[in-house]
Amino acid sequence: MNEIEETLNIAQNPDYISHINARTKIVEILTKVELKQAYSDKLLDKELKEFDETDRRFITEVVNGVLRWRLRLDWYLNQLYLGEYDNLIPEVKNDLRSSVYQLVFLDKIPPYAVLYEAVEIAKAKFNQKTANLVNAILRNFLRQQKKFEVMETQLDVLDRFSFKYSHPKWLIQRWIEYWGIDEVSLLCEANNARPRLSVRINELITDCEILLKLLDENGVKYEVHPVLENFLWIDNFQELRKLDFLSKGWITVQDVSTAFPVLALQPKSDELILDMCAAPGGKTTFIAEKMQNKGRILALDLHLSRIKIVHENMQRMNFSNYFAMVADGNQLPSGMQFDKILIDAPCSGFGVLNKRVDLKWKRTEQDIQNMKKIQLNLLKSAAQSLKPNGIIVYSTCTIEPQENEKVIEEFLLENKGFRRDSLKGIIPESYLGNNYYVQTFPHRHRMDGSFVARIRRVVK
Repeated sequence: MNEIEETLNIAQNPDYISHINARTKIVEILTKVELKQAYSDKLLDKELKEFDETDRRFITEVVNGVLRWRLRLDWYLNQLYLGEYDNLIPEVKNDLRSSVYQLVFLDKIPPYAVLYEAVEIAKAKFNQKTANLVNAILRNFLRQQKKFEVMETQLDVLDRFSFKYSHPKWLIQRWIEYWGIDEVSLLCEANNARPRLSVRINELITDCEILLKLLDENGVKYEVHPVLENFLWIDNFQELRKLDFLSKGWITVQDVSTAFPVLALQPKSDELILDMCAAPGGKTTFIAEKMQNKGRILALDLHLSRIKIVHENMQRMNFSNYFAMVADGNQLPSGMQFDKILIDAPCSGFGVLNKRVDLKWKRTEQDIQNMKKIQLNLLKSAAQSLKPNGIIVYSTCTIEPQENEKVIEEFLLENKGFRRDSLKGIIPESYLGNNYYVQTFPHRHRMDGSFVARIRRVVK
């Protein structure tokens, strides 16, 4: 029996369980991400409803895994494909990527199952010739894994680092210049780790002790954040979803890092506050909670679909002290003056790479410069709508200094009527880069990478 016949006959194995539909969906999602610049998290939310829980977890694991480790997977496949690998049909490429990911990272899946279904997908989508190609490449990969380990040691330092952690070379080089090799190694490891879910307790309508007791009684494992005790890490979100805490508004899914912009804002119940880039509304709901559902929040976003999400979250969590509308933060309502303004600015997202796994392949160095221009314009717009002695809190979910400290420095240089406010005594010192900035990193703080600064309009 030749190799192709052997592969195609493994379905005769009585222990074999087919996941062909799930693996086909994996290839489809990865191809949409590659060709249509679609976002993987949105596709996974949208396209998995027809699958059972086991297949949903499997598809999510492989899609995210391929996107995390794409550079390494492509390096392997480049050695095995005899033509121009970059010109290979995207669906075939993603069939191979997802298969190699399973062979390397998912040790509970037998190789024969991976090979068989990869070949079947290629045959169904294209033809027998393509199926033979897929079969040959995957079998060669299994034979030559030891050889690849030797080849890896022969790469130059930067290429080897980029390969090992599967991050773009330009980004690795940039980060090493900022923080050095040891620190960047830990950062990349954190970026490649599976994210841990955190939730925030809505203390306005929920008693923390009672909620934790209910979690204990229902066998939901959690860990209370050691400093921000209204945030919990949840180990098994599926167990949590069986309870109705989310629908009741007792909790909301929210990374711990998102607490700091709101804590820096120090919302008061008699204030008029602008949330300039509000969607999806996690920070907006936290502001409303801190205001005791009093005062007024104006929540803006550019897109109606995203404003609807803000509205749904505010309603779910039982807040009414807000008005949500579609608007451009660069064109704020004329004549309105706010006590405080939160700018959760659009950014490169380099602080959330373990959740937004496709971002590192979508972003370029030019994107950082483009984001900086957008961020500065939002700050300048906010400055015109701020009351004397009012406060702007600027935050991002990136670790990139050009979008963080440099933006604040440039704004203050051009706007003499503003100064930085110290965050000492407002934010725990372990999260302060200095007295004026919050700076969190995934590998240091067990949360998303983020930045927060507070600016005050000086009374003349």
